[in-house]
Amino acid sequence: MPTPNRAQSWHDCDTDIRQHVEEMVEVLRAELDPNLTGIYLHGSLAMGSFYRPKSDIDVLVVVRELLWPERRRAVAERLAALASTRPIIGFIELSVILATDARSVPAPMPYQVHYSEEWHDRIVAGKVDYASDGTDLDLIAHVTHQLQRGVTLHGTPHHEVFGTPPWSAYLDAVMADFRWLLDGDHVVETPYYAVLNICRTLQLVAEQNAGLKVRVHSKDEGGEWGLSNLPAEHHHVIALALAAYRSGEPVTVQRSHFGLAVWNAAELLALRDYARSGLSM
Repeated sequence: MPTPNRAQSWHDCDTDIRQHVEEMVEVLRAELDPNLTGIYLHGSLAMGSFYRPKSDIDVLVVVRELLWPERRRAVAERLAALASTRPIIGFIELSVILATDARSVPAPMPYQVHYSEEWHDRIVAGKVDYASDGTDLDLIAHVTHQLQRGVTLHGTPHHEVFGTPPWSAYLDAVMADFRWLLDGDHVVETPYYAVLNICRTLQLVAEQNAGLKVRVHSKDEGGEWGLSNLPAEHHHVIALALAAYRSGEPVTVQRSHFGLAVWNAAELLALRDYARSGLSM
């Protein structure tokens, strides 16, 4: 019986989640073999902080040779069809990249195919230009997470496939998202996502400034660090964000009620301002 508020990892996830991922692997093998180098899981399901009502399934796929537009379309449309049978609210978020790029990790990194909730409707409606290559700065962060805490689902082990991104490039990717969170009222628009990502970015910066070996962290871990290390006046909103993230309710990242509590805009903006001042932003 699925447990909505249980933190899950790939090694102990619910049977239907494992089956969904295995179906994805078979779809990709059918479309990409013998060009396929490997399929790799990163993000919350790899790090043991996956929650059924909220989490996506984050995947990197590596191929040896360039995909023609027809093959790109076929992969994207097969993934979109698979989404109709997903057992969770979250979507698969997946990028297909070339092995040469996986090894050299250019910034921003090119991709052959991208699939996610944001792209789903465009793919189904046939509104994606598969003849044009795209790039994504976030892929540098995804590769870093893969190398540190990822899982090889199929093919060549990930440490033999991915080069190590320069730490400066990883920081650029993280800080680009961080600056967006601190801009305007985005923290109010996406409360639990913003609060937990602010915490884990501040954790990353604090560890780097302390000369520690820096490790990538989950949203869960960032929130726990925030409760232990940030000023007490921010603890209530951090605790609320953790509770929302861990709850069995399908709380969206957008502003919403959670149980009997309501997000307090003043608390959210105070945390934003603290993060801004701490990094002179």
